[in-house]
Amino acid sequence: MSDKEKGQAAGWRIDKGDAPGVLVLAGEIDFSVTPAVRERLLQLTEKETGDLVLDMADLTYIDSSGLALLLEARRHLQENGRSVRIRSIAPQVRKLLQLTQLGEMFGLPEEA
Repeated sequence: MSDKEKGQAAGWRIDKGDAPGVLVLAGEIDFSVTPAVRERLLQLTEKETGDLVLDMADLTYIDSSGLALLLEARRHLQENGRSVRIRSIAPQVRKLLQLTQLGEMFGLPEEA
């Protein structure tokens, strides 16, 4: 079973998006799956060049370990002269990023 298939079976997935540098995160990311998500995310970011854009419109849940993973990915990209931003996000995940004041770090625009 591939990493992608394992993720889907565990209730999450990360896929390449509709353009270069876009990754789609979906499902639920919590402590139990964070190591597998980290592996898949790093695998995909290494294949891409340039800045990274996260589409999280279908990410229904993320806990503190998932937020830590996003921060780790951001730091890793910055060390390599790259950036990461969020282009779309589910309302409940947006609320969490706003409460933790992390949204701004990922270029998340304020809600209109």
